[in-house]
Amino acid sequence: MTDRQKLEIAAAKARKELRALAMSEDATAEQIAEATAKVDNLEARAAALPDDDPDPEPNKGGDEDAEARELRELAGRVEVRRYIGAAMDGGAVDGAEGEYNAALGMGAGSFPLRLLAPEERATTDTDAGVNQGSWLDRLFAKTCAMHVGVGFRSAGPGVAAYPVTTAGASAAQRGRGEAAADAAWAVGVTEVKPSRNAVRAVFSVEDAARLRGLEDALRRDLRMALTEGIDKAVFLGDGGANENSADIAGLTTAANVSESTITQANKVKWPATVKVFTDLIDGVYASSPADLRIVAAVGAARLWLSTQANSNRNESVAQVMKGNGLSWMTRGGIETATADGDFGAFVGLARGIEGAAVAPVWESARLIRDPYSGASKGEVAITLHTLWGFKLARAANFKRVKFVA
Repeated sequence: MTDRQKLEIAAAKARKELRALAMSEDATAEQIAEATAKVDNLEARAAALPDDDPDPEPNKGGDEDAEARELRELAGRVEVRRYIGAAMDGGAVDGAEGEYNAALGMGAGSFPLRLLAPEERATTDTDAGVNQGSWLDRLFAKTCAMHVGVGFRSAGPGVAAYPVTTAGASAAQRGRGEAAADAAWAVGVTEVKPSRNAVRAVFSVEDAARLRGLEDALRRDLRMALTEGIDKAVFLGDGGANENSADIAGLTTAANVSESTITQANKVKWPATVKVFTDLIDGVYASSPADLRIVAAVGAARLWLSTQANSNRNESVAQVMKGNGLSWMTRGGIETATADGDFGAFVGLARGIEGAAVAPVWESARLIRDPYSGASKGEVAITLHTLWGFKLARAANFKRVKFVA
């Protein structure tokens, strides 16, 4: 069983608990909100993992509970076209689609992104006897925001607020009858307001008639583009909106994220490179190399993999780093060079990282199909958008590494 399947089963159990709470008269709004957040978190973590299993085994039914089987069977009866029809009519889905949304803890007007996930497509025959092969979808950079420690959480209407304790008491020995001193404590609240991330595609009815499966392929492409774009904004930010409130400040510019540097002379020397990362082990936020969640840029990964550690060692800088317990994922789209000012890596310090970086999502992605605006030109527009935000509740859990002169 893959990690994704395990998370999906856990999500199904969490949904069952959520429904039980919703039916209970004693359940509080806070309990329901926590249960909903748990479901959304498990689903987001499952969606971020690949579907493939390197060593698949037949499912004998022992690892899948009745809830998960019910959800899988229900998904088999769901059709995307009914969501599109409901969107065109400005209404909500019912029937199997309504049941599916309810099982996922979503409103009847929402659209589950998982329906747009790539599926195996068989070869089909188009008109005029042309043999059409399976679609080869566009390839996007691997998403790494969750690896570095960013938590994607569900948020209700309004501003999402995340409290964090920033100062408190220190323990001290006291003698017989000696009073403990009052501690100065402080609590901060990080607020995140919703902003919109959107993708859109327009196609002609003529192209749809010539190329079978065109609209489905475009929907898959939009879904992957939206996911990859949000993940990239976590690292590099996105300031392209026409109002400042919609801009995202990524890890490259986020305030209070400390920055370590590697000089051009030292970037090819393993002692200095290893030291940059091991210096992040402080015994509080990181107690060992295993606590360093490293996401490297393509330029840095290429450099360390291709540079010999020294003339006496037949191994690369990367091999020496890994020998010292340092491992990483490589994220495309950050930087392909290692010149002065280029970022080499981002690091999440794992101790206490849960909730240190939050990316709340206010609603499930909305799919809007518009055949009317471009009807005179025979065009159909598809728009996919979601409301989200990104903030660091505790920036001390995150570091960035930059190359300097």
